[in-house]
Amino acid sequence: MAKKRFILFILLALTVCCVWAQQPSFSLLTPRNVVEGRNFSLTFRLSDGDANPPSAPELEGCTLLYGPAMSTMQSTQIINGKMSSSSSVDYSFTYRADRAGTVEVPKVSVSCQGRTLSSRPASFQILPPDRPSQGAAQGQRNPRADEPSSQTPGRVSPDDLLVRVFFSKNSVYEQEPVVATIKVYTKYDISSFMVTTQPAFEGFLTEELPVSLESSMEHYNGQNYHTAVLKRLLLYPQKAGKLSVNSGKYDVTIVQYEQVNHGFFRTARPVEMAVTTSSNAASLTVKELPAPKPAGFTGAVGHFTVETSLDPELMRTNEASTYTYTIKGRGNIKFLAPPAVEFPAGIDSYTPKTEIDASLIGGGTNMAGTYRTEYTIVPQEVGNYTIPGVPLVYFDVESGEYKTVEVADKPIKVLRGSSAAPAVSQEAIDSSIDDILHIRRSDMSEQVADISYTVESPLYWFMYILAAAILVGVLVVYRRNIRLEADVVGRKLAKAGRVASKRLKDSKTFMDSHRNDEFYASIAKALWGYISDKLSISPSGLTRDNVADKLNAYGLSGEDADKVLEILDRCEMARFTPNSSDAEMADIYAKASEAIKSIEDVKKR
Repeated sequence: MAKKRFILFILLALTVCCVWAQQPSFSLLTPRNVVEGRNFSLTFRLSDGDANPPSAPELEGCTLLYGPAMSTMQSTQIINGKMSSSSSVDYSFTYRADRAGTVEVPKVSVSCQGRTLSSRPASFQILPPDRPSQGAAQGQRNPRADEPSSQTPGRVSPDDLLVRVFFSKNSVYEQEPVVATIKVYTKYDISSFMVTTQPAFEGFLTEELPVSLESSMEHYNGQNYHTAVLKRLLLYPQKAGKLSVNSGKYDVTIVQYEQVNHGFFRTARPVEMAVTTSSNAASLTVKELPAPKPAGFTGAVGHFTVETSLDPELMRTNEASTYTYTIKGRGNIKFLAPPAVEFPAGIDSYTPKTEIDASLIGGGTNMAGTYRTEYTIVPQEVGNYTIPGVPLVYFDVESGEYKTVEVADKPIKVLRGSSAAPAVSQEAIDSSIDDILHIRRSDMSEQVADISYTVESPLYWFMYILAAAILVGVLVVYRRNIRLEADVVGRKLAKAGRVASKRLKDSKTFMDSHRNDEFYASIAKALWGYISDKLSISPSGLTRDNVADKLNAYGLSGEDADKVLEILDRCEMARFTPNSSDAEMADIYAKASEAIKSIEDVKKR
């Protein structure tokens, strides 16, 4: 009994210590947009502390109805013998949204354990109510995104479910980054969403941006919608003119609600309905870079600086040094060309190595980082040299002008290295040395009795024919290698299986660590990339129908082709149904491996 009491005392002491060690915090849960005339809650959370309830903040355009309503939560867990405990209190205030507009939530403070804790200011939108549609004017009730009871089963209007493709800017220069967003607008809940035709971004270099799967309320064309971003891309236009993005096609299953009368009360029963919708076709005006383009301009667009360095600065013959040319800034830094540095005679240079370290800035609207080029150089002669500085010429979008970053020349001094071979002076042979014979001049009158010619030897002709055969073999192998290097499609085809197997290994790592989103994205990327390389399909042509036709033409059976498409569909659907089990992931992984093996086993017609 005493032992049990001692253990309980220790656990209680550890719990008190954990609670005491936690630092209290006070924050506002992110408010969401609300439709005018609707009630909404504003919730503040106090974590690991005790305080009196805060006062309700005054919100412009809103009326306080009641509050605060309090709810508490406390949890204790032991992981690897370590105990942790946390607690929180939520204070919720209920308001009515009276007038459309932007609402600023001021900072709210509470006194906790002798300290004053404050929440951060925030803002949200009160959206205007839906504008009556033509159907509503004829006595039909218009479905509302925030009122499921109005979403009765029936025909879905194009205004109730749509997909938009739009750009962050209407006009840009060549190589100037612009963000393209694909967003779904719906008044209904969505149970499944499948992309059958992706919009093609031809004429752009693309960089896919991360997206959040959270939905929000948005007012568009007089109607309120639940919206979610399907894809965001950072684009770099490669040519001037009007570049268009074709429309995509999507198969969507929505949920409508049917009213069921039970006599004394009514309930809403969900009814699923399959709908096919298409996105709009968007266009972007791309302006040509001003002419004439200055000498040395290689396509850099943005704002950049340049640094150079030499390590080690004191150079010696036959010893390597590294000359580094570093470009820093924002813009199309991933697509810059390495500078053409001309090293002086007497210094050997090798193929430069390029490293790019770039990340998104400005909420994913631009790219910034470092473009580093390293040249390995080896001096062969002693002396003073100068490495000429190569200026960087770029186009500044903000000023609309070309700018030049001057780079100073780098003077260097080369000393004799320890590995250099010393000069050897020629000296006469000492006459006292008798183990070295002097060259003896022959008398021209001497006659050679027997002269034999190498050309008459059979061994000579055998070696001659062997050398000719080796030369012909080298030429045949060399021409074959040239053809293989030129055959880009063939090389991709040969490497497609190995690349897909490597990507599937990455997918297994995500599966073992239960990282569902990354697993499905990796499986889809591996299959799409494998099909693109194996069937020689460009990224813009990777559509569901086109892939099915290409697989059939390649010789794959209809059943196996359907299995490949099924895996791609399940990976796409998993983005909207993230709560998948380990068994489902293992099943998709096994089927993906079988699909790749079935394609590899087919002999192309």
